[in-house]
Amino acid sequence: MCNHLELMSIQAEVLYIHDYAGRITTINEPTNQSAPRFFWGQTDAGSIVRFRSDTPDRLVHDILQFMGQSDSTEQLANVIRALEKDRGIKGIWMGPAFAFQEIVKDYTDATLVTEDNKYCLEPGFPSLLSELKFRGPCFMVTENNMAVSVCFSARSSDRAAEAGVETLKDYRGKGYAMRVTSSWAQAIRRSRRIPLYSTSWDNYSSQSIAKRLRLHLYGTDISIY
Repeated sequence: MCNHLELMSIQAEVLYIHDYAGRITTINEPTNQSAPRFFWGQTDAGSIVRFRSDTPDRLVHDILQFMGQSDSTEQLANVIRALEKDRGIKGIWMGPAFAFQEIVKDYTDATLVTEDNKYCLEPGFPSLLSELKFRGPCFMVTENNMAVSVCFSARSSDRAAEAGVETLKDYRGKGYAMRVTSSWAQAIRRSRRIPLYSTSWDNYSSQSIAKRLRLHLYGTDISIY
């Protein structure tokens, strides 16, 4: 496995499209949504920092200057103040970042979505069905020919892919998310890429999946919009 700093760098490349200067421009999805103004990936081996392409050079300089001068809590407060002074902050996202150090083979029995069975996505996951060519591989658990839990490539590159996991409300708590996620990760490994998984600090069910699948915590993501 790559070291923690390498994993965070790889994740940044998976999450965002970068320009020639290494600034982030859009989220790495077909919708081309605007990227956060500031991305900070913290690891025990160092940090990966990315600025959006429209961030003023003076602001980039100021933030980089004080980032190494205090602990991470104070650094974050300083970053928020600097960004807020330049322009109002629309939102902050924070959460743990994981990699699959091992694949729990007991949970790799989910069904691969193919041309022949993709109709199962229509009732519960119509938007995923319409984006399937960008989201593969996709795995599902079905009941009565209807997908009730899915895991797909939310974002991907030639080196890694980030898991996207969804389970219909009435079917949660049955272990389905573990089955689709582990099956997806195994497929990503077979494609010689790194399966990644991240979530927010307030998404306890998602963190529970990471714990039960024994995922390897390599850092914390912070995105400021």
